[in-house]
Amino acid sequence: MLFLFVWLPPFFSHANVNNDEQINWNDLESAQTLSIESPRPIFIEFTAKWCGWCKKMEKTTFRDDKVIDLLNEKFYAVKVDFDSPTLIEFQGENFTGKQLAKHFGISGLPTMIYISSDQKNSETIVGYKTAKQLVKELNKLNQF
Repeated sequence: MLFLFVWLPPFFSHANVNNDEQINWNDLESAQTLSIESPRPIFIEFTAKWCGWCKKMEKTTFRDDKVIDLLNEKFYAVKVDFDSPTLIEFQGENFTGKQLAKHFGISGLPTMIYISSDQKNSETIVGYKTAKQLVKELNKLNQF
């Protein structure tokens, strides 16, 4: 019996994923303060332990080099647990994760919120997004 072993260098694996680099997640209160001190939009990812598509985005989209670089360089990224009872301060009011989601009109997960650097406007990004789709949407929103 003849066995053929092929060695593929690591760069032939999924080229867009960098396991060493990560998104710099902030809490919402810090992101609001940072956005005032050094204006950048805020990106909020609403997630939950029971959300399968959220987990998939966590394993793929949010580990993509382009997504990581974009979020770290151009945004203050925030992750909100939909089911958390912990109060989150947003624009002078306190919310639980569900209450904040309701404030933004979120009815399903995954959902992401883009908040302009002046914190006066927001846009909703609904559903699972590949890295390419998310980068395209964020770049489009960030032009306004």
